[in-house]
Amino acid sequence: MPIRRREIELTVERPLRPGDPAGGSVRLSARFELPPDGSGPDHSELARAFDDLRADLDGLVGLPLAALPATRPDRDLTELVETYRPRQRELVDLLLGEGELTEGEHARLAEYLSAPPAPAEVPSPPPERRFDTPIAAVPIVVGRADDGARPVSELLRLYQIISLKQAGAVRARQKISFSEYMALKRHFQETDASAEQRADPESR
Repeated sequence: MPIRRREIELTVERPLRPGDPAGGSVRLSARFELPPDGSGPDHSELARAFDDLRADLDGLVGLPLAALPATRPDRDLTELVETYRPRQRELVDLLLGEGELTEGEHARLAEYLSAPPAPAEVPSPPPERRFDTPIAAVPIVVGRADDGARPVSELLRLYQIISLKQAGAVRARQKISFSEYMALKRHFQETDASAEQRADPESR
């Protein structure tokens, strides 16, 4: 005689701190009690319930380790300075919060900004340059402009970005530059501020 199931239980579990089993874990479950006739939820209903559980778990403890960016080695100070050209500590802290910097890179840039400036040196006259090739034959090398960011409207249309969270995801895939991401961030902040002002009649 076959065994009749009385209930179906779905469970998802995730550690609070990946790589540290002693840090505890979070487990969510959903149970379906089956009627006497043995009928119950079909596969599509169980799949939706399972997706709902995983979404709730993501909201509680964040994405699973497999969905997080792979750990990369820290870049050296020269590369960090050339890439971000930091001038203020607030910018360095923002880069850390946005996931642009690792803890080690953040510490290097913070130390770089807190170091006293090097004493100014009297520049020596540049050495006389001699050209064996006629000047007309020397190729002109033009450096890439630092302000080559695309307009916000183009970024919104091209990547179908409707929120700052989506802009961060596009940046994580290295589809847009850091300056383009910052422009998108200012755009959404200004949009939210305008919406709040329209919703508050006392601000008019």
